[in-house]
Amino acid sequence: MDASAPHAYGNEAERRYHLRRLDDLLEALERLNLAEAKTLPEPVKARIEKEGITVEDGTSFSRLIELVWAQQEKYLIDLKADRRKGSRRVGDGVIASHRVLDDDAFLLDSGFDGLG
Repeated sequence: MDASAPHAYGNEAERRYHLRRLDDLLEALERLNLAEAKTLPEPVKARIEKEGITVEDGTSFSRLIELVWAQQEKYLIDLKADRRKGSRRVGDGVIASHRVLDDDAFLLDSGFDGLG
């Protein structure tokens, strides 16, 4: 991602809101794909189009998933640029590294044993 590119969001809450909405869409599309659905339900199509993605008839679920991922990119944080500015989480009272280390899933997946 280009650090000089304008953000698609005004603040952290807005960024997270959009990411959650797009994550919900991805989950719905993945379920439809796994269920081998033949058509895109109208409510899901409407939500995708509300996010600014054009849905043409006959577009595969895997292609729609790719389009939603592409839309998500503008809400992701560029870690290199973000490190230069400092943590975005300082305002909520939790230092970012503590939050990651407190995440049990991270500890289990990374093999981190805390004895390091």
